[in-house]
Amino acid sequence: MKKSPLIIPGLIILACSIALTACSKNSSSDSNSSVTLLTRSVWKYDTSGIDLNKDGTIEIADTLSACFKDNTYLFGKDSTVVMDEGATKCDGSDPQTSTYPWTITNGNPSILKSDVNAILQEGLKIRTLTDTKLLVYKDTTVLGVSLWYVFSLKH
Repeated sequence: MKKSPLIIPGLIILACSIALTACSKNSSSDSNSSVTLLTRSVWKYDTSGIDLNKDGTIEIADTLSACFKDNTYLFGKDSTVVMDEGATKCDGSDPQTSTYPWTITNGNPSILKSDVNAILQEGLKIRTLTDTKLLVYKDTTVLGVSLWYVFSLKH
């Protein structure tokens, strides 16, 4: 599968992404809460793009191929994530499903990491993590402009 560092749905997880902003005075309960929310059910692509003012709202939407948008992500409590290529594969020779390790670190913001791709190996910051939404972002600079690349998944 071709992997572009700015448009991989795995960002979240990307994909995936993937945003817990509460303070972590009780890091054990924060981590347990995050894991519970993250592992509740399968995550599907919602939206992705550029957030110019870093408020979590996308100003410039991505134009991802359908083969990325139909991927799903199932985070397991065993710290593995199963990525399913969906009905449309970008590369027909890719396996339908692939399994990768994942971790979440406590902090403000919390960080989601996985071996799905190079971006996730570095870690994505979690902006929102609820029963129905996972929004993660990557701080980046493009042509001297500091911005967030945002990736959002939903149930």
